[in-house]
Amino acid sequence: MIRQQESVPFRWRSQLGLSVGLFLAWGMLNAALAIYVPYALHTGGVTALGGLVLTPEADEALLGKTFSEINAQDPRLAAYFVAFMDTMCAQMMGFAVAYTSVVWFGLRRGHRWGLWIAALAGVVAFAYYLPIGGLYARYAAPTGGFLALFSPCQ
Repeated sequence: MIRQQESVPFRWRSQLGLSVGLFLAWGMLNAALAIYVPYALHTGGVTALGGLVLTPEADEALLGKTFSEINAQDPRLAAYFVAFMDTMCAQMMGFAVAYTSVVWFGLRRGHRWGLWIAALAGVVAFAYYLPIGGLYARYAAPTGGFLALFSPCQ
């Protein structure tokens, strides 16, 4: 028999409320970007956002061409970049829905599992950026200050 865990009274002005707010903001940011990025790319093309992974300078250094050059010289590759970002944003939206649901229905009610799952999901998603620094460094593409803090390959 599954035992129901009792809920903790929720108040926004508490440590629980602060953590719920921060985790919800992270989930909603992921959802908003998962909508904005495909919209921008489908309406403005591969050059609409500047960079697709990091910064325009870093991405273009890794590619060996600017996004404008790719768009003009190889429109199929430019379309592939847009489609590839669509697949990434689809995963981001799925993450955002699951993440905000865990936070709203688990953590907000004071369930410890909600805190652990939300924290673990954030760390796991962030950890995928670590090898990016090494990949860019292998091709002497600048990654900027963000990845330099986390990648031993810089």
